[in-house]
Amino acid sequence: MVAAKKRVGNVGKRKGATLRDVAANKWVRAMAAHLKQEGKLFVPSCTELVKTGYGRERAPQNPDWYYYRCAAVLRRIYVRPGTGYGGLSKAFGKKQNNGSAPEHTAKACRGLLHWCCRSLEGLKLVAKGKFSGRVLTKDGRKRVDTIAFNTLIHRRAASTAAKKASAKK
Repeated sequence: MVAAKKRVGNVGKRKGATLRDVAANKWVRAMAAHLKQEGKLFVPSCTELVKTGYGRERAPQNPDWYYYRCAAVLRRIYVRPGTGYGGLSKAFGKKQNNGSAPEHTAKACRGLLHWCCRSLEGLKLVAKGKFSGRVLTKDGRKRVDTIAFNTLIHRRAASTAAKKASAKK
């Protein structure tokens, strides 16, 4: 007689996912699409004109770049709670092209990071930390993990599925 195999926990039956389970670029793309589709994110009027840092030569070419930046800031705050504008500026900084002189690291513009955090605070996803910086709220963590799970199982937004269903009819 063969002994029955013991089941240990819910092995093989994954119930959810967190942000750390998903590739960063896929999650940021999905969250940016979600923020844009929702339509509640405050977008400053200067987004067409402003550069993202003094090491850059031009403003971003993508018209939806602000949604991507807000999603990336949200991810960064999830990974490192308590991060302030200086830490975010260092994280989003790039190398500055000095022509024939050697390159040097240039920090990102802190004003735009301030507006990103203010926009996310308006959606109640981010709040000021107890001691310093910004932290995710309970609702923010819940929405971040929901988007991560949907990204992991390749589920599209509800409106995309509705559009496909209406196109078949």
